[in-house]
Amino acid sequence: MGTTTLLILDVEKGTLDMLGDDGEYLKRLSQALNAARENNIEVIHVITAFRPGYPEFHPSNPSVSGIAAAGLFVEGDPTTEVDPAVTPINNEVVITKRRVSAFFGTELDMILRCYNTERIAVAGISTSGAVLSTIRHAADLDYKITLLCDLCKDRDEETHNFLINKIFKRKVNLLTSDEWIQQLGDEPTGEKAALS
Repeated sequence: MGTTTLLILDVEKGTLDMLGDDGEYLKRLSQALNAARENNIEVIHVITAFRPGYPEFHPSNPSVSGIAAAGLFVEGDPTTEVDPAVTPINNEVVITKRRVSAFFGTELDMILRCYNTERIAVAGISTSGAVLSTIRHAADLDYKITLLCDLCKDRDEETHNFLINKIFKRKVNLLTSDEWIQQLGDEPTGEKAALS
């Protein structure tokens, strides 16, 4: 039987600073992360970072021009650091992406297949960016997907709600972090579970 892997997308100081956090988001995310660890669920952290000078940016891609102009998300810069509340531990994989999807140009799919992953549980920033692109890509790769809807954030709450209630609702399993944690608790202790 395949397993579930928790993907945490772009929970970096730079993205959190842009969106703001009252502490509740990181508290809920930390609880879900700890529950995954306690239930032997693999965890993969995905960050966005670019080389100095942004050689990964094509001049025709308008979505990245603001990042370069502001000098954000350069490898080693504090904006690329994972927030301490959800810092990777032990052998948790950290993948650096250069585009919006966590799959594009990275080794994510290979690692998931080596983990025998059938289902991914997705949390992160932003709903209209990394979350949307990663979920669409994962669906094309035939992964089952659970979206932890209260663990996704976006600059635009209306866009976030539209994606959750109109787009994702038809395509993925939507759960709150509390519901997901409860399902983990329903599984036999110490076994990786393919949650449906």
